[in-house]
Amino acid sequence: MTLVKAIGIPVLLIALLIGLVKYQNRKSLVELERIEKWADENKFKVDKILNKPEIFSVEFDEKEWNFLKQKLSLTRYFTPLKDVPKFDYGFDPEYAKELIDYWNTKFDWKSQVDFLNKYPQFRVNINDTILHYVHYVTNPSAEKKVNLLLLDGWPGSFFGFYKMIDFIDQNYKDTSYNIIVPSIPGYGYSNPTEKVLDAFDTAMFYDAIMRLENGENTEYYVHGEDWGSIITTYLAKLYPKRVRAIHITMPPFTSFFDLKSLSFALVGQFFPESILTPDEAKYNFRFSFSEILTLIIKKAGYFHIQASKPDSMGAGMSDSPFGLLSYVLEKYSLGSFGFNQTCGTRDGLLEKLGRDELLTIITYYWMTNCITSSMRLYRNTFYTLEKGWPRTVLNNLIISEKVPVAVQLFRYEVSFVPFKVLEQKYLNLVRYNIVEDGGHFASFENPQKSAVDFIDFIKNL
Repeated sequence: MTLVKAIGIPVLLIALLIGLVKYQNRKSLVELERIEKWADENKFKVDKILNKPEIFSVEFDEKEWNFLKQKLSLTRYFTPLKDVPKFDYGFDPEYAKELIDYWNTKFDWKSQVDFLNKYPQFRVNINDTILHYVHYVTNPSAEKKVNLLLLDGWPGSFFGFYKMIDFIDQNYKDTSYNIIVPSIPGYGYSNPTEKVLDAFDTAMFYDAIMRLENGENTEYYVHGEDWGSIITTYLAKLYPKRVRAIHITMPPFTSFFDLKSLSFALVGQFFPESILTPDEAKYNFRFSFSEILTLIIKKAGYFHIQASKPDSMGAGMSDSPFGLLSYVLEKYSLGSFGFNQTCGTRDGLLEKLGRDELLTIITYYWMTNCITSSMRLYRNTFYTLEKGWPRTVLNNLIISEKVPVAVQLFRYEVSFVPFKVLEQKYLNLVRYNIVEDGGHFASFENPQKSAVDFIDFIKNL
């Protein structure tokens, strides 16, 4: 007991945990070798002739636009509560009414269509699935060439990276960045699919796009946000020979459910400061059983719905622009200001993202009628374990030393996994930064900070 007192219970527990983690990591490396071999043998076959990409551009559909305006003019509102904070029960209904009026009378979708077509786009059929992607090359005359894959999630979009691409294009003239930004199957112009496709499938599709555009032995760097972070980690585990490095803003929340994370959460429950870096403690991050349960039970109701019965929610939002706007913009409000605050304020949300930007997102989901198919990614991913190995083990495996990892954590990210857990999961974690100003929609809200951190990471490698 004297030895325990001398060492300290938290230190002793963490030492035991690290020993357990190292044992599990050795087992993970063996499994990763099997998965890498499987991934190579089962990769989607691509051919420049058989899988010829077709040039694509977004069209202004006047008939659909007039139909939307008709729906907006028939909106039926409900009576809001008076004695609660504006965003406490969801998206502020009075602000929603203001946005509906602007959407119907002043929003210029035709000019936004021109904006969506700012960069070259393509669609291609791979494994009987139509995939949409942006493909843009910065500074093509530069001698150095680097391939980038930028991945977003829900309820995001390919054009959420446009400002980030602009910044890279204007500020890094010494390198030609070959940038691909795909849309997840079932999102936007990656046509809604009748097949059950999950994040694992999506990673295989994205690697196929990179090989199709750049050759079978292409090497590339990946930046991922939201679902993009999960897909990015899959890519690192499946294709470490091609994925040079990954840069993620939301370490996958699947990390909550493995033995390593839960063990650290146990220590964090009773000794919260012991598992945090000084910066994590400074910004009041917490990683404990109570925090995880609060996130799962109180703050992630949408997740449960979309991971179980997405079509029921989709039925309402596919027919009601008011419902679509309120549901999706609640996520932008929450993601911009953090779970631990009220969902934000009208002026704060406008300052961070802007009215036309917000309505472009909503109109994109409405015009493509993809809100239901986009939400199915939750159900498809979390109910596909019956597909068997390697899906059944992939989430809980480490990323080996073959792939360098950078984590850029924005202060108001919706989930948190501490550095001490991440360094046990990512054996080559070479960069970890906390950004004080920003939230979940990293490149949309803070394109410059996302771009600088990603490109500096690559250059330092």
